[in-house]
Amino acid sequence: MTAEPSVETTDAVARLAGLVESLGEFEWRDYVRAAGINPHPDFGSPTWGNLARTGLDVVEYYAARDEWVCARDHAAFLADYFMRTRKQLHGVAGVAFEGLSLAARAHDTDELEDHADLIRELFGDDQAALETMTQ
Repeated sequence: MTAEPSVETTDAVARLAGLVESLGEFEWRDYVRAAGINPHPDFGSPTWGNLARTGLDVVEYYAARDEWVCARDHAAFLADYFMRTRKQLHGVAGVAFEGLSLAARAHDTDELEDHADLIRELFGDDQAALETMTQ
């Protein structure tokens, strides 16, 4: 990250780092640690929905503050993860995160919002969003 997150985002970023650490996504965890944030130590078993919503919160936070490098990087990590695991969950999730990543790369707030809405719809309170991820 290019700048240290504010106190307001530290908890969300730390939760995200804890999630990605528990999933073995160490490059992503190290990216967060480079900003001086340690992963949330007590997360338990991550769910698809938890990772999607927490990651989306972080991306939207940075985008809203014109910190597009951080938004882009987190969106890219999310897209990479959900594209690699699309056969376990559903291909639409990977495509939605890929769109989020492209929107963050283009600094396109309208497209970012459209993809964020789709991701929220996919990862609402339905059963798939609550299921524990498996590697």
